[in-house]
Amino acid sequence: MKKIYDRDQIFDEERRSDFLWCLHCERTYNRGAYRLVDGLQMCPYPDCDGDTVLDGWDWEQVREANPDYPLIPEEGKQYPLYPK
Repeated sequence: MKKIYDRDQIFDEERRSDFLWCLHCERTYNRGAYRLVDGLQMCPYPDCDGDTVLDGWDWEQVREANPDYPLIPEEGKQYPLYPK
């Protein structure tokens, strides 16, 4: 049985990357990955309280503002939206 990804049900957006970036922890994860917490699809990192629907941004959108970021992000590495 295929998992239903809430983000894809709520937003009709052009899928530009296989990765999402979390606004809360500033790390990336594979699109479709999540932790289920009280019925909510949350960022897959256990120490993060971001959700995949509102806090998950398409990685290519983040890269537009940060062109030095890699096409394929490193798992677990933080990528600040506004680097110093």
